[in-house]
Order: sequence, then C-alpha cells, then structure tokens
Amino acid sequence: MRCNSQVTLDPTLEGVLATALDAVVVMTGHGLVTGWNSVAEATFGWTADEALGRSLGQLVVPPEHREAHQEGLLRLAAGGEPHVINRRIEISALHRDGREFPVELSITTAPTSAGEVYVGFIRDIAKRREVEQKVEREAVTNRLLFEVASMAADSESFNDALRKALGAICEITTWPVGHAFVVPVGNQKTARSSGVWFEMQSGMADQLRALTEDIEFTPGVGLPGTILQCGEAQWVTDTAAEDNFVRKDCGFRGAFGFPLKSGGRIVAILEFFSQSPVQPDPATLMLVQALGEQVGRVFERLRTHDHETLLLHELNHRMKNIIAVVQAVAHQTFRSAATLQEAQNILQGRLVAIARAQDLLISKNIHGTSLQQLIEGSIAGSGVDSKKVSICGPEVPVSSRDAVTISLAVHEMCTNSMKYGAFSDADGQVDIEWGLDEMRESFFFSWTESGGPTVKPPTRKGFGSSLLEKGLASDLGGSITLDYRPEGLVCRFVGPAPKLFTEAPVQQ
Repeated sequence: MRCNSQVTLDPTLEGVLATALDAVVVMTGHGLVTGWNSVAEATFGWTADEALGRSLGQLVVPPEHREAHQEGLLRLAAGGEPHVINRRIEISALHRDGREFPVELSITTAPTSAGEVYVGFIRDIAKRREVEQKVEREAVTNRLLFEVASMAADSESFNDALRKALGAICEITTWPVGHAFVVPVGNQKTARSSGVWFEMQSGMADQLRALTEDIEFTPGVGLPGTILQCGEAQWVTDTAAEDNFVRKDCGFRGAFGFPLKSGGRIVAILEFFSQSPVQPDPATLMLVQALGEQVGRVFERLRTHDHETLLLHELNHRMKNIIAVVQAVAHQTFRSAATLQEAQNILQGRLVAIARAQDLLISKNIHGTSLQQLIEGSIAGSGVDSKKVSICGPEVPVSSRDAVTISLAVHEMCTNSMKYGAFSDADGQVDIEWGLDEMRESFFFSWTESGGPTVKPPTRKGFGSSLLEKGLASDLGGSITLDYRPEGLVCRFVGPAPKLFTEAPVQQ
C-alpha cells in the first residue's frame, strides 16, 4: 500500500489495506489521493506514483459526477451530514483510458498522523453486471417468446401480430424504432409499408416514415429491397456510410432487418433502427429471427381468418342489399318483357343465377378456372343482361383462392352499377378488358361504364371500394384506381403478370 509521505496510517491498518483484494484509495478532506494500493493500479490504470497527490475527482470520477463529488467534500468540511460514508453503493468510475465501468464503493474514515482521512474500498463489478444483465435479458427474452407465441394464437389480424412482434423485439434490443413491410401474395417483387410502426417516443420516426411511404422498394433497393432479393437478414452498421441505404438523414445511423417467411415465401420484412452506428450482433439476429418465426408460422392462419372475415362481411352486406338487387332485376325484366309469362320466365332464370352466385361467394373449395369464365359467371349471377357487357382479353388462369376474391369484386361492381351506374339504364353498357403491357411484366384489368346516368363521386368510401382495395388489390398484389367520370365509372387494376396465359384474345 503506497501512501503519501505526509500521511502515516496505523501500521496494522496499513498492512490490512495492502493485502486487500479490493482497490483501496485513501483521500484527504480536500480530495487529494494519499494512498493507492496495487489493486487500485490494476483497476484504474494509474500507478501509485502517478496517483498520489492528485485530485481523486479528476482521476476516477466521471465528469457527470464531479460536481456532486466536490459538493460532498465541501459539505463534510463544513460539518454537514455524510451521505455515502459507511454505506455500500454502486456507481460508475472512470478508467485511465476514458471508459466508464460500474463499481461497488464503500467509504470509511481512519485516523492518520495528518488528521482524519477517507478510505474507499472499490470493487470492479463489470463482470457481475454483465452476468446479471445476461440473466435478465434471457428472462425478458423467454417472457417475450412466450408472449409472442401466445399472441400468435390470439391475434385477430396479421397487422396486430406484426405490431406486437415489433414491440417485443424493440424491448429486447433496446432499439427505439421498428417497422414492418408486407410483401403482397401475388407480387414478390415489391415490399410495401404495412403502416405498422413501433416508436419508443411518439413522433421520433416521422421523417423516416414519410420517406418510407415515398419510395418503392423493389429487389435490391435499400435495406428492405436487399432482404427481398437475398431472403436473408441484413445489418447496416452505419447508414451514412452505406450507399444503398436510401433513407439517409432521418436521425438514425444503425439498422437491421430480416424476412418473415411462410411456406418458403417472404410475407413480411421487419426492420429496426438505432440513433447511433452499431456493429453487427449475430446473437441479436438469431434471437429476433426466432421471434419472427413465431409470427411467420401464424401468417397463413391469420390470412385465412382475414379472408373468412371478408367473406362474412360480404355476406352480411349482401343480405342487406339483395332485396334491392332483386327489385332492380324485376323492374328491368318486366319493363322489357312482351308478356307477363315471358317476364316470369326471365325473372325466374335470373333469380336462380343470383342464387348460384351466392353459392360461389361462400365456397372456398371451388376449382381454378379462367378469368373469362369467372367474369361471365359473376355477371350472370348478378342478373345482368349479357348483351349489355363487352368482354375482351386473353385466357388467364385463376386459382381457386383468387377466384373468390375476383368474383366478389365483379359481383359488387355489377350490383353497384345496377343501383347507380350503367346497368341501371336501358342504354347502359360496360366494357371489360384485360391483358399485358408491352413488356409483358404487368397485367391490367379495366371496367368502363357508359350510357348510364351522370356519375358523381361518392362522398364517402363504401363497402364496394373497400372490397376492391383490401380484397382485390391486396390479395393479387396490385393497385386499384377508380375514376368517377361524368359519362361513366372507370375502374382499373394493375398488378404483376400471371405466370400462365394465352395470346389469343377472348371476345364476346
């Protein structure tokens, strides 16, 4: 135990301090170091010769605590109550190399030849803290894994599952912002924002959110595009130094993301952001992907649930307007029929067709068919006169699942047209056309009405437009535009090209 020559400790006490397993520092009432053992040298990086006679506050007290340290010395010199003497506390200390580390500190007083001094026993608890934090983190991780697994069984929607997964991962990693992209079922070449975000502080990601909405993330574009392209987790140590990170200057310097898969297909991409650069952490990636797998496993269940909810909503909606449809069909039938018997026969056929269409709407086991057959069946099932419809487009195969979605959409458009559009007028006409663009990469479908009453844009979004956007656009991975022209509604869908089709157009 090295002591200042002006300070002499009791020989017995000095021997004890010299063999102590903790760092021992002796300080005068003015805050100067007068004793420094070998463990203190190893703990703080200063030799006894360098430490003796210097201010303890400047040597080992972190800058943010120096003012409180000095105030404590002045209070004791003035005869005030001690706050930390004869107590054991945990606090941060400063190493010679500038790093801070946690220590356990206890202070007592001792008599010397120069008066009373303060003796501090200091133990580096960095490893203990690391073990405690690891145990705590594992406990939190296990709890969150259990919660996410339970959530997977209870969530009412996929977005709800995404929201809870983002929150769980941000809690584990302490990263402040998380966001989810979704990859449309029918289009694996684009990642779209789900609108689901997690922020530890409300509004902190507003700028990032705005940029995310403005950019189209296709394979290879930005962090989500890279994940979409390679199908693996990605880590960006410093977004400012990464050329392919396209959302710079948003206040976030670190980022990572990973895909959620179902049946080998990417269904969503989760990304997370920190406000400072962060080196890759393989353990973190493995952990968060384990959480992500819980969400990915339930995607099909939730998607099926959402699809069934849509069907039930449609059935509920259709029960409310079926009487109006029958009235419209009956009115048009009796207006055009030459005799009462003829009207009865025509009306009976149309009502049977409507009933068959209802069977199609609630069936999830229909076989795949062609787009033409599906459209013709939906139109006939709506009670529309086929002479008022023009159909033109190539043969396009439709899966059984997509057939229900398309049938719902066409039937809804027929219903609305019979109530408000071209089908409500004797001279009304609807032209239906579909095909591929010149590059054969995009598929389009258009519904154009003419000859009906003057069209006015609706004042609110009804069930029909919601069905088109949430059902047709979302399930088929495309976009819908509704143009309410005075001369007639024009509805246009654009999405990825079907894998199989024939060049020969169907005309009717």
